[in-house]
This record gives sequence, C-alpha cells and structure tokens, in this order.
Amino acid sequence: MATQSEQESGYLYRWPGLYVREGERVVDAPAADAAVARSYPQFGDKGSVTDGRRITLLTENTFRHIEDEVRVIHVVEFTEPGQRAYIMGPKPVHGEYVNDQLMTAPVPGGDPLVPTTYNGVTLPTPAVDYNFDITSYRFQVPGLYKIQWRLGSLHSNVLSIEVGM
Repeated sequence: MATQSEQESGYLYRWPGLYVREGERVVDAPAADAAVARSYPQFGDKGSVTDGRRITLLTENTFRHIEDEVRVIHVVEFTEPGQRAYIMGPKPVHGEYVNDQLMTAPVPGGDPLVPTTYNGVTLPTPAVDYNFDITSYRFQVPGLYKIQWRLGSLHSNVLSIEVGM
C-alpha cells in the first residue's frame, strides 16, 4: 500500500525506464545509471520549480579521481497539470555547463522541453521525464568542477564534483 506522500506525489514513482544510444540502437541504460535515476524521488537537491517545471542533474558519486568517468543523468519534472511530458528518448541535452563553460549544443529556440522532432508517447502532467542523453566527463586536473543544466529560465541544481589524485 502506498504511503500518504507517495499518494500525493504518485507521478514521482512511475518508472518509465532509462535508455541510451548504442550506435543507431536505443537500449536499456546500464543498471548503475538506472539506479541513480531511480533515486530522483528522494533526492534532496533538485532544481527549483519555474512555471510548474524543474530540471535536475544526478550523478552516482561527487568525488572522483583524475580520469574517472562522471556520468550525468538529466531529469525533468513537471509539477503541475496542464502540460505534456515527452518521455521517450534519449533526447539530446542542450545547455549543459561545466564551470560556466557550455559543453553541449546551445539551447534551441522555442520551448526547450518540447523536442523539435518527436514521434513517441507523451504523458499528461504532473510527470517525470528521465530520457535525455547521459553526458559523460573525465577531468584531467584535480579540483572542483561545477556542472549545471540551463534551459532558458530553468536552471538545474549544481553538481559539485571534487576530483582528486
């Protein structure tokens, strides 16, 4: 039986799966990535809500050694009814910054959460969309790296990745 908080925010607990590209194919994401994504409902440092939407970044571990892979999961949460969530993917990531340097393609014009081309299922909101490409970084120099996703007025939480020897 669902708890009171799960009943109030049941959409947070619907798991649509997480997918990655493998060449031309779309396949299930590695289990470790899916586990990180599935932690989203309990994650305490989500991005702030703007116009009933929020974007959040997740990663498995915020301490890494030089050359370790940092995999970044992108989550969009629609907190209010009246919108559509384009939940199939993975969709390209735009507007991701590391230490304020743009690392992905810039944000296209229009609504950044509505894909320019899409032939898939949409859900009424509230809903959560996990299906964006997983970005990956390998840092060469020890230090603190700050990763943030910025889509117009939507800004994610900041992942602070400490890289040591």
